[in-house]
Amino acid sequence: MTTLQRMARDRHAFAIQAAIGWCIGGLGPVLVLGARDLDVPRYQLAWLGSAFGFGLLGAGVLGRRILGYGAEPVTRVGAVVVTAGVLLLGFGTTVPLLVAGGLLQGIGCSAFLIATPALIGIDDRARRLAMAVGVSSIAGLIAPAVIAVADQLLTSGRIGLIVPAFWLVVVAARRVRAPEGLGIDRPAAVASPKSETMNVDTWRCWAVIVLVVSAEFCFWTWGAARLVDSGVEVDTASGLAASFAIGMAVGRLIGPRSLGKLGPVSLGALVCGISALVVTVDVSAPLLVVAMALAGLGIAVLYPVSLARLLDDPALPEPRLIALAAFASGIAITVTPTLLGLLDRVVEIRYTFVLVPVFLGGAVALDRRSAASN
Repeated sequence: MTTLQRMARDRHAFAIQAAIGWCIGGLGPVLVLGARDLDVPRYQLAWLGSAFGFGLLGAGVLGRRILGYGAEPVTRVGAVVVTAGVLLLGFGTTVPLLVAGGLLQGIGCSAFLIATPALIGIDDRARRLAMAVGVSSIAGLIAPAVIAVADQLLTSGRIGLIVPAFWLVVVAARRVRAPEGLGIDRPAAVASPKSETMNVDTWRCWAVIVLVVSAEFCFWTWGAARLVDSGVEVDTASGLAASFAIGMAVGRLIGPRSLGKLGPVSLGALVCGISALVVTVDVSAPLLVVAMALAGLGIAVLYPVSLARLLDDPALPEPRLIALAAFASGIAITVTPTLLGLLDRVVEIRYTFVLVPVFLGGAVALDRRSAASN
């Protein structure tokens, strides 16, 4: 693999990660704006985040077969499906249409998600994955701001979500192939009959991803709603919710330089957990914005590091590990927004953020046990 080939694949991976970040970053604002536009309680749209997760569950089940077609066709199909999803989310006038848009968006982004490790390959994986999801975070940072501006200028800020629909066509048209021999450039031992059996360490790495993504989506899905409950106007909250994405973007851009020098899971979990506890307290909106930014900074590298550890597992073929990672994210994204939506019906939304340090505490415990066993 030449340097130019690697750079071309990285650019393609960055482009589809930007689409993922835009869609995820827009989830929270679209939820509160959709509830306002349709004049329905927020909990009726809690399925938006979960619908996104259903796509990942499908990718987890079918990921190995899907990757058999190659990363290039997968990204093309994903671009078409994401475009359909964001159009429904932007212009939908009923709850079922918005949920359908969330589902299509989730399916398309799931295709992007499983294609990304295939494009990155195994060389310097943790650092390059962190850079890719760093680009995703930057897009997730821009999306709420664009939606907030669109809400001031257009009939609804949800229309701002359709921005990716235009340039995703360009992504779909690009021809950048994944490394040949996906998942075959491992030691020959992985081809043994035991290569299809998940061991304890694999399960632990998989569970860490579930817990980390669950904590992350507490902020992505309900950050804007928490600001609204603190007294911030809906359109303003959509923009201020970008503070979490700002923290993640900064953390993922500077984080790759420190990988291997620090304990990114433990340190990041501590910073994010403490910040989440601040969010549960009745504090002013400016302090909430700062706490969300610090939470994003803390949790920034947890997902790419956890993903890289799972994909480096020598016991399973690469395509299956990629599918397992998608399934882990799917479970987290399906369960967490729905759980918080149900809790929003009985308690103030700020109290639900206490789940974040619980999730991250479990992730740290599993991560340490996995490290101790190696």
